[in-house]
Amino acid sequence: MSYLVENKQDKGVIMIGKAKSQLSLLDSVFNYRKKRSRSDDLLKKINEFVDWKRLEAEVQVVYKKSKRGRPSIPIIYSIKCLFLQYLYGLSDPQLEDALIDRLSFQRFLGISFEEEIPDFTTIWRFRERLIKANILDKIFNHIVEMLEERNVILRRGTIIDASIIQTSRKFPKKEDDKVEEKESSSQQDRDAQFTRKGNKTYYGYKGHIGIDQDSDIIRKATFTPANVHDSNELEELINGDERSVFADKAYDSAERKREFRKKGIYYGIIEKAHRNRPLSNRQKKNNKRKS
Repeated sequence: MSYLVENKQDKGVIMIGKAKSQLSLLDSVFNYRKKRSRSDDLLKKINEFVDWKRLEAEVQVVYKKSKRGRPSIPIIYSIKCLFLQYLYGLSDPQLEDALIDRLSFQRFLGISFEEEIPDFTTIWRFRERLIKANILDKIFNHIVEMLEERNVILRRGTIIDASIIQTSRKFPKKEDDKVEEKESSSQQDRDAQFTRKGNKTYYGYKGHIGIDQDSDIIRKATFTPANVHDSNELEELINGDERSVFADKAYDSAERKREFRKKGIYYGIIEKAHRNRPLSNRQKKNNKRKS
């Protein structure tokens, strides 16, 4: 499947080449192998499950409005690269190396042995473009919709949790610090904030997620600076069709408990003790069960 760029000099435009429908001899030989890796089986299931045309149509709009020209490789390749990157926790250079070495990754993208692998700068630019256009959230929502259409999401309950994501950039210096003048602003992350967990201080963000009970599928996700309290994001992570909500004691409040009971939602949030009001034995037993 070729993504060679055709340069039409007479019209002054660059177009994406069409994907080949025929496999090379080498591709055919490897496709006849009966034994596949577990990674290959997983990616094959994902490939069959996802409606790639729907995602491609969402991303296509970004390029139509852009004055910087069309991408040099098919959009579907770049979208699948992001799936591989997040699924296996790979950096851009690591993904490029993995695409070169791993046959299962090449099969997932649909790249033949006759083609060059997308380089990591192409993957990086593609992701940056989607971030600026707020397309990544739309892709996530499309995937959740596809899961709902397949009746994979059970809607029995939602499990809420948050995790700290440390920034890889430096935190900004004080205004009167001379060192700041020497440092490039691109090396600093001014949107991140400090938070403490235990005896350790972190500088970065928080990822808040709402997980479908039993299926373990993330249905909702939000991101905030690290100093935002976990409980502030709970309403954003509830879908409204679940029968119960589970979370740790950071989300506990008497008002929220009354609200859940009024709506008929089981309050699976671990209750915390208050000053001069310790937990009863029954509450302790319930907390252990919820955990």
